[in-house]
Amino acid sequence: MTLNPIIYATDEDIALRASADFAILCPKDQCLAWGNDGSIGSVARWTLNSSTVDFLANGVTSANMVRLSQPVSVFKPPGDVFAVESVAPGSVVLRRKGQLAGVGQPAGPQAGVDSVEFSVTTLGPQIARASYDLNRRFGIDDLITGRRPSDLFDPREVREAVVLLVLSRQYLELSRAAEERSDSFVAKSQWYKQEFDDLLARTVVHWAVSPGVLTPQSITRMSARLSR
Repeated sequence: MTLNPIIYATDEDIALRASADFAILCPKDQCLAWGNDGSIGSVARWTLNSSTVDFLANGVTSANMVRLSQPVSVFKPPGDVFAVESVAPGSVVLRRKGQLAGVGQPAGPQAGVDSVEFSVTTLGPQIARASYDLNRRFGIDDLITGRRPSDLFDPREVREAVVLLVLSRQYLELSRAAEERSDSFVAKSQWYKQEFDDLLARTVVHWAVSPGVLTPQSITRMSARLSR
């Protein structure tokens, strides 16, 4: 039996912390969707359509990130990045990352636009790995009543740690492959790793005995169950 991975963060959470580098942080082979036949109409200016890509079948979900890079007359280099609000087979509804749907400048111009080049890459595997590592550290287990992810009083206590762990690892990976910016990537990896360590040092994971009710028991970094 294969258990579904427990995920605490999304691509959008990562992009909010590292907007400028999100595209290079995602391995190119972790592409969920790509096309150059996109279109955005003059009425539904938040909806990206494609006749060749089935976004739903490709696994694109809410909080994935979509980069629109062509035509350059509309999407200035290096392109515009949006979060996914909802998905249909031949279209995705977009929104500004970190914002509610419909807030801000729409993705498409007033007259609409055709021949839009788009790509959706993800850090999903890295987020899943970091979530698993944090589960082991804090003793979170979907099979143990009272210690399930749904029993967390506030999942945000774990989410930020997952984001920082993914960023520190990905920048380290980039430094190993880069030639010109390796020192910069190493520095960023160290910054996020230090922030991760500082966060864990003060993190207390609280459990809810029932929805909205905080249990007196908690787990800190020092009292966490460590598994090897």
